[in-house]
Amino acid sequence: MHPKVQIQIVTWNSSKHLERLFTGIEKQEGVDFEVVIIDNASEDGTKDEILRLRSRAFGALASLRACPEYSEGMTINRENRGFAAGHNQGFEMCKAPYVLILNPDTELQENFLRETVDMIESESSIASVGGVLYQQLPEPPLNPPLNTGGEIYRYGVIDSLGLKMRINGQIVDIGQNCPQNANLSPKTDVFGITGACVLYRLSALKSVKDQNGIFDERFHSYKEDADLAWRLHNAGFKAKIATKAIAYHGRQIKEGDRRNKSDRIKFLSIRNHLLMLKKNLDWRDWWRVPFIIAYELLKFIYIAIFETQNSKAYKILWTSQSSS
Repeated sequence: MHPKVQIQIVTWNSSKHLERLFTGIEKQEGVDFEVVIIDNASEDGTKDEILRLRSRAFGALASLRACPEYSEGMTINRENRGFAAGHNQGFEMCKAPYVLILNPDTELQENFLRETVDMIESESSIASVGGVLYQQLPEPPLNPPLNTGGEIYRYGVIDSLGLKMRINGQIVDIGQNCPQNANLSPKTDVFGITGACVLYRLSALKSVKDQNGIFDERFHSYKEDADLAWRLHNAGFKAKIATKAIAYHGRQIKEGDRRNKSDRIKFLSIRNHLLMLKKNLDWRDWWRVPFIIAYELLKFIYIAIFETQNSKAYKILWTSQSSS
């Protein structure tokens, strides 16, 4: 009998994150699951760290599924195939009805898996479920000084409360970088879920798969989760937030942090956004078109002046192939 959930992780030079990652998986109870790891040619000892953790009797690693590509329960790629292709490998081997994809720099809190599975099983039209994702987890009450008259909390910092689409076609994380005590109430219904930590219904993923895969492999990495969310949305599926499901995400690339992004990330951001628009805009988005054109024109002018090295990203508009 197959487990209910396949927990799927794509690693690339991720050894420093793995103990926290598997500590979070270890906390999950009440749902049968197995773990599948696809490694993209790591060079930092990721494979050895996984084996070390398993030797310490991590229960989560005991559920590593035996993969034909590698006897230790991991699929080892000879090159970095990227986030999209790596997860597509995992989808192909999945036998469970649901698949939870996790970035290596995440940590699930207690009952995350049970809360999200309960949500996705509540309605057959739900394709994806996320939780409340934090960059910095809130802490429990500290012992207060005698003169404070109350408990002291350290508020958390939000990473994502789901994805939303702006009027100009941008898809962004709701609440990112906001303190937990900001005027934010997590909404149950959202446009999509960030690919850092999301539970998918496998049958829904297969229904929107095209010649480029479930995750579009032309994206390689960055914004492939937004593209998939848009395709699922266009197909009539729902995305939900299970507000009692909590997780940590040590996000490396943050919205609005352009100066600290590498040229490679800037290029992928521009190219993949254009590819996403080209693929997914249809007659239902007619009212967005003037706002999209205005935004993209201003962005093009900025790139032409300040980031000329990234102008080749616009080739995606007249070719079906992604250039690297």
